[in-house]
Amino acid sequence: MPPPTLTDLIEGMPKLGSYAGVLRELDAVLNNPHSTLDEICDVIEKDTALAAKLLKLANTCFFGFSRRIETVFETIGMIGIQQVRDLIAASTVIRLFSGVSSEFVDMESFWRHSLACAVAARILAISRQLSKPEKHFTAGLLHDIGRLVILSRLPEETAKIFQLYSEEKLLLREAEKKVLGYDHTEIGAALLQSWSYPFSLVHAVRFHHFAMASGAFQVEASIIHVADHLINAMGLGGAGERWIPPLNMKVWERLDLPLEVLGPAMSAIDEQYLAVEKAFLPTKAELAGS
Repeated sequence: MPPPTLTDLIEGMPKLGSYAGVLRELDAVLNNPHSTLDEICDVIEKDTALAAKLLKLANTCFFGFSRRIETVFETIGMIGIQQVRDLIAASTVIRLFSGVSSEFVDMESFWRHSLACAVAARILAISRQLSKPEKHFTAGLLHDIGRLVILSRLPEETAKIFQLYSEEKLLLREAEKKVLGYDHTEIGAALLQSWSYPFSLVHAVRFHHFAMASGAFQVEASIIHVADHLINAMGLGGAGERWIPPLNMKVWERLDLPLEVLGPAMSAIDEQYLAVEKAFLPTKAELAGS
């Protein structure tokens, strides 16, 4: 039996709002122009584990606030409503893909890589003086989400992909393309588009291996491309790929950052990743879906 088309694969995926009631309620409140900040906080605080995770993250060096943040109300005031919503959605995605088997890709390593890439993307966005750096955090965290779809939804095709990958020593995305007719970047972009993520984030995910092809969103895709390579160089987890292609220097030039930022950026990644890991990374029980 041939693999499903990309359209059929995405149509079979759940909507984020249907999976996480808090996200559905939050979006309903945010879409109501008469909603108050107290109502937004009430929705978030219904999920006590999620509220605790947000507060824990707000009090790490990731944000670097000068005083301790005690409430969700303060968190929204300091970070912003959209940024908080993006962090909640990212946390929901992690929950959605709990229970994915580690037979072919170690899931603890996968999320470590994804989170480190998210931290790196945010740091690069700040270095580039881009607005709303948290959106680049979200793109970094979700850049390989298409691979999770393959692993969780296409078990027979996954076995063929990894056999081909090993025998022919291809890049993993090349093996995906040969077996499926599309790869994890196309799956990820289509899924995020179906979840109504902004086009800038969709393009960053779709073109993070080929940032110069991303049209109006070359900078966004370039940040994820460079962040991905930085994290691979630092050895912070992995998404199943053993053969990593070199950094595309045209992409680095498009990002327009001096080489001198790399040393401080890598130091900041080390520091912030360790702090954010405890606040954001799923536990082994969550990864197992228990």
